[in-house]
Amino acid sequence: MRSLLELSAEWYRAIAEWAISTPHWVHAFALFGTQALLAVFALLTLVAWWRAGRRLAVLVAPLLAGGAAWVAAGLVKDVFQQDRPCRAMTIPSGTIENCAGVSIWSLPSGHSATAAAFAVALAMLWHRITAIVVLLALFEGFSRIFIGVHYPHDVLAGYLLGAVLGAVSVFACNAPRFQRNSTEM
Repeated sequence: MRSLLELSAEWYRAIAEWAISTPHWVHAFALFGTQALLAVFALLTLVAWWRAGRRLAVLVAPLLAGGAAWVAAGLVKDVFQQDRPCRAMTIPSGTIENCAGVSIWSLPSGHSATAAAFAVALAMLWHRITAIVVLLALFEGFSRIFIGVHYPHDVLAGYLLGAVLGAVSVFACNAPRFQRNSTEM
């Protein structure tokens, strides 16, 4: 029976090979989008804060979650020291992202962890946007595989780390959830 890591490597290869065959405008969009999605989460945090009557905890909790996830992912990468797939595997046509332009380690995906942290914190605070933030986090994770810098298991590990930090941040900030009868979002 194949291991999950072997299966993840196969999925990575299939996605990265398909991705490189897409038109160049798709490459440009993916490279831009993988960064821009994190900015969208920051913007949604500002909207949530505004709609919540500018309560500081509603601003701080998602930002704390996202920042903590980014830092924690970097620390975990230093522990596991798993080479990025674009360094460890040969994709004949290359990958969309130049592997030399990214850090060495890949497990967990910092972008995926950050997206999941924002998504969980925002979903806990503003239930109406749960589907939107979950979809954005899924796009973020897929984009990291698509551009060739993460295995699927890196993304899943990032999601798990980020989701935990998102929930912890909301509770740590004692951020209020929006009530139906008061500030419905």
